[in-house]
Amino acid sequence: MKLDDYQWQSDFAIQHQAQGRAEGRVEGRAEEAAKALLIVLRGRKVCVSGEARERITGCQDVARLESWLERAGTVNTIDELFE
Repeated sequence: MKLDDYQWQSDFAIQHQAQGRAEGRVEGRAEEAAKALLIVLRGRKVCVSGEARERITGCQDVARLESWLERAGTVNTIDELFE
């Protein structure tokens, strides 16, 4: 039996499956936003320390990452990005 085709029967299972999918989508969006942010910073020759890289890649707040991404086009240092 393939689990992809299985239809969950209980409300509990259905709710948790949906919650897991939603969390996975948010994590995926955060990963993509962090990747894009690092690409923009690299392209602009902004030095990104290991600590800053960890802060960016560890952030799961999509709104914050998108805000940083918007600012990445105008900052000259990583400190300016985080202000």
